[in-house]
Amino acid sequence: MVGVNINTASKHLLMYVSGLGPKISQNIIEYRKEKGAFLTRDDLKNVPKLGEKIFEQCAGFLRIEDGINPLDSSAVHPESYYIVEKMAKNLGLSIDNIVGNDNIKNMINLKDYIDDKVGLPTLEDILKELSKPGRDPRENVDDFKFKENIVSMEDLKIGMILNGIINNITNFGAFVDIGIKEYGLIHISELSNKFIKSPHEVVKISQKVSAKVIDIDKDRKRISLSLKDLN
Repeated sequence: MVGVNINTASKHLLMYVSGLGPKISQNIIEYRKEKGAFLTRDDLKNVPKLGEKIFEQCAGFLRIEDGINPLDSSAVHPESYYIVEKMAKNLGLSIDNIVGNDNIKNMINLKDYIDDKVGLPTLEDILKELSKPGRDPRENVDDFKFKENIVSMEDLKIGMILNGIINNITNFGAFVDIGIKEYGLIHISELSNKFIKSPHEVVKISQKVSAKVIDIDKDRKRISLSLKDLN
């Protein structure tokens, strides 16, 4: 219902999307780092190993905010775009004019758009999404973004505060996705100001955290982080 922002989602989050496993999720991350933000859902077809069948499974759950096609930020699947385009044409409006327009539900007779591919229930879902695109059934959702302008280890500085997502927990600490290729490590001694026996006492998988950079080893590609006094 909520969808996943393809341009900000971590590998761990992408793995929950229908059709995407660890390998393809990692390929999406690598493609994003190399080519930049996805501008359309069709760009997904350029990701290695992401073929037509997987595209059909995942596209409707992946969102592109402020992309070229406003429908890419909605739950409308690309295979149904032609219906919305037909609706817009019949109303003499652009796609931009009908996405987010609550009045269109009174202007469209859905029975006119039933065909051999789409039935009335699907059309009703499309119309609901068009009237209130991107509606979020969750409450108090935190706005999370990786720190801007940090694209590689070269951009990091000791003392910098970064937003991150816990993506792996071991006996000696927790690994954090900070939006670049290399993951940061928070040693168990840097997880809390008090003594803890296990990282699980403090953090959990997919938890969003603010972490301070305390050491950068470019030769070994290691980034040490700390949560002390920050969370």
